[in-house]
Formats: sequence, structure tokens, C-alpha cells
Amino acid sequence: MTTPTPSQDTGTLAAAEAARVQRYHDRLLAALAARDRTALRGVKQEVLQAAYATPPQGGRSAALRRALRLLAWRMAGLRLPRGASR
Repeated sequence: MTTPTPSQDTGTLAAAEAARVQRYHDRLLAALAARDRTALRGVKQEVLQAAYATPPQGGRSAALRRALRLLAWRMAGLRLPRGASR
């Protein structure tokens, strides 16, 4: 009998999956800090595609999809003021 990976049965993220979500989060914050509207829009689109692509690509676990969807909801309200684009 094989031991399930953490992301398969327990609903927790594997280390690589957690790092992926963290990279998206860091990129979102960096785009906000730089007040770069184009970069912010691009990262938001990448997160949405990763979270909602059908069928799941790259063998993503249910936990990773949930984490990406949660990040997508949280980033939905991220907006820069109109005069802030680069």
C-alpha cells in the first residue's frame, strides 16, 4: 500500500504547491507596491487561469485549486487609482 501525499487526502498543500501560491501572492504585492497596472492585471489573469482552468493542468491537487481560488477572490478587489499606472 502506498502512502498518500499530503495534498491528496488531507487537503493540505504540499511544499511545492504552497511555494507556488506564495509566488503568486508575492507578485501581486510587488505589482501593487510598484503601482504597475499592467503587471497587476497580468498576474491576476495568471492566477485566474491557474485556479479555474478546465481540466486541471499539471496534476494540480484539490488543495492547490482551493488555495488559488481563495487567492483569486482576495485579489479581486485589488485596484490601483486611475492615475497610478506605469
